[in-house]
Amino acid sequence: MSHSCPACSSMQVITRNVGRKVGGITGGVAGTASGVAGATSGAQAGFIAGAAGGPVGMALGGIAGALFGGLIGGTTGSIAGANIGKVIDDRVLDNFECQNCGHSFHVDQ
Repeated sequence: MSHSCPACSSMQVITRNVGRKVGGITGGVAGTASGVAGATSGAQAGFIAGAAGGPVGMALGGIAGALFGGLIGGTTGSIAGANIGKVIDDRVLDNFECQNCGHSFHVDQ
């Protein structure tokens, strides 16, 4: 759905999505930190699962478990942050910007 600029009536309007971008980055960083903090349980699980492979299997299992915990945390955090940012874009911020005159504005949904 295209919107026209309320200042100059131009149809050259884009969405800025600042909240979505910031939310995604912030959520990703927080999720990764949480995932790394919880990676000890993932490392322990990998360590146990790799025990059948001997010392090398335990080491690789522990590393894989820690990496998996960080990746899952980062991905989950990014998705959650982007969804929260979308709500902020839609309801709070001036999410639209006219490419003709530079005016930023909000459209009630």
